[in-house]
Amino acid sequence: MTRASNERAQWLRRMAAVASLLAVYYVLAVSAAAQKSMTFDEMAHLTAGYTYWAFNDYRLHPENGNLPQRLGALPAALGGVPFPRLDQPAWISSNVYAIGDQFLYSSGNDADTLIRRSRAVMALLGVALGALIYAWTRRLISPSGAWVSLLLFVFSPTFLAHGPLVTSDMAAALFFSAAVAAIWSALHRITAATVLGAAVLLAGAFLSKLSAPILVVVAILMTIVRLIDGPPLAVGFRGRFVEYASRSRQLAVLFGAAVVVGLATWTLLWTSFGFRYSAFAAATTGKDAFLGQIAEQPGATGWLLSMAQRLHLLPEAYLYGSALTVQFASQRAAFLNGEFSTTGWWWYFPYAFAVKTTIPAMIVGLLGLAALVRRWRTLEPGQTTTERAKASLYAGTPLLALIGVYGIFALTSNLNIGHRHLLPIYPALIILAGGAGFWLQPRFGRAQSVEPQGAQRGRKQHSGGARSPQSAARSPVSRSRTAGRGPRRVMATATLAALAWHVAESISIRPDYLAYFNQLAGGPSEAYKHLADSSLDWGQDLPALKQWLDREGLQQPGAGNVYLSYFGTARPDYYRIKAIPLAGFIDRRPPQPPDPLGGGVYCISATVLDVIGPSFYKAEDESNYQAALKNLVAFARASENEQTWSALLRQTGEQYWHDLFKQFDQLRTGRLVAFLRNRRPDAMIGYSILIYRLTDTDVARAVSGPAPGGPP
Repeated sequence: MTRASNERAQWLRRMAAVASLLAVYYVLAVSAAAQKSMTFDEMAHLTAGYTYWAFNDYRLHPENGNLPQRLGALPAALGGVPFPRLDQPAWISSNVYAIGDQFLYSSGNDADTLIRRSRAVMALLGVALGALIYAWTRRLISPSGAWVSLLLFVFSPTFLAHGPLVTSDMAAALFFSAAVAAIWSALHRITAATVLGAAVLLAGAFLSKLSAPILVVVAILMTIVRLIDGPPLAVGFRGRFVEYASRSRQLAVLFGAAVVVGLATWTLLWTSFGFRYSAFAAATTGKDAFLGQIAEQPGATGWLLSMAQRLHLLPEAYLYGSALTVQFASQRAAFLNGEFSTTGWWWYFPYAFAVKTTIPAMIVGLLGLAALVRRWRTLEPGQTTTERAKASLYAGTPLLALIGVYGIFALTSNLNIGHRHLLPIYPALIILAGGAGFWLQPRFGRAQSVEPQGAQRGRKQHSGGARSPQSAARSPVSRSRTAGRGPRRVMATATLAALAWHVAESISIRPDYLAYFNQLAGGPSEAYKHLADSSLDWGQDLPALKQWLDREGLQQPGAGNVYLSYFGTARPDYYRIKAIPLAGFIDRRPPQPPDPLGGGVYCISATVLDVIGPSFYKAEDESNYQAALKNLVAFARASENEQTWSALLRQTGEQYWHDLFKQFDQLRTGRLVAFLRNRRPDAMIGYSILIYRLTDTDVARAVSGPAPGGPP
């Protein structure tokens, strides 16, 4: 066999192995998601995406990415599934959850089938991200490092949980990473392909998440680093290259390329919105409006949004969604370690990362850092440790810039509603963790440089053909014949053990990937004490709840009362769950006096316990609760006499009582939840739905006893 044939055979075997691991990821993610009900945001994403395809209308859910919404809705759009009529108040007011509920549950569609098909498509984004992580790590670090990074990705509970979901988070992780890589490549080698590739991927990021303007700051930071310490800039056209060593010329060329990238990105953004400013293509009354009002934003952000709106610089839906995102980032109900807040905590995301990432993955990251330090201390002729460290940092600039800028953004954001918002930096962290592959190499080998070949050639040409110390230091890994075998074997064993532990952690939590919490938090059974919402309970466990209720015989006649306070958009009745509904996030009950509560099995979503409960019942709400209770007693007495009841309705109006029924139910549920917060659950469903077996005495104490937080 010739050398070329042998190399090709090796390449084919390697690609087959990579494809096999990515197939494992796809099967694990999709099969686990198939056991879960629709998560909270999936209804909005799927419904909105369908209307983009079907009506070219962008009123629904514009605060999330147009691209992932379109992608998730593609199977439904191609299948031409039925959609609710548009001449109704929910459409006119852009109420995506009301329309989505009709779309999935009242239009002749099978909700699980629609979600399952959409998730099968969305999971392909994870496959693409895994391939990107492998390729980038192999180029930046080493072949063995690429396998380490790929294993970390494939068995990551975070990526397995969010990869198949019909949301924008996985798309953001993919396109943020790919865009940064493409921009870094274009900063070294200007061609039509690199410039347009950067534009397409940057547009993908802007159409995936409205926080994408962060990438502009990342790009500026990378440009500064490149101008300070980079090689000559290679500019090619039709296969012919010119190289510029002057920083001023490089800056001029890069500025021109940035203008092209910006214009192309802007054009692609308009393309995704049908080249129309107005969001309301399928207007029915002329009074169509977005759901909710946006307060005028202060400062430079508000001025930019107002200017863009006046000049129609961007589509109306994109601008509205951006303003809504800024508003949400300033204030949103959140939970962390027993505390409730609407303005969040600066340490929310560092803590979420610490408890939602597997401990062995973090150990692999530390081993990768140790390998980096070891390589810095392994010198080649003419090098110093400082030069070697400087070269390594330069090679990792795009990863470090993305982690740093996005990390600062996360620390200063008040949008503390989910660990998933860290997904855009996870690929960069996994790539850097691939440095631990250094300990697994048969010998200390040389990794490929992250720089384009044209840039490398340019450096050699402008240094008279001699290999400068800076050029020699570009590769983050170099040969070493002096390393001790003993310590290296220990590090290799630790790396392999950590990877095996990581895989075991992933297998042990399956299929409850979303509820994964590591041992620092006490494991998933203690998760409800630490985080809520999309970090734990996103409404995904109705099928498991139904199975548990059936096993316990609680769905049989005469089995006793079952109560459910559910955080989610899926319908419990769709899964044939027989339970008395309590106040949750979405109230589908008719306006009638709430049923009295008694002993029975109470199924409480963790997010209701941690977030919704405190918002339903704060310390100052006791007086409202007692007043509502007295009014309900008066209503019950009046209803016993038709004349008295009619007089009462004339005096107050019927809507007053409808509002009172809802307010009382929310306050009563909040009071009940405050009582349950001090009691350990009797069982857990997928770690996200907490089960409490309460007696009549327990319930009476919860809803009629001393006020929560007051004297016993």
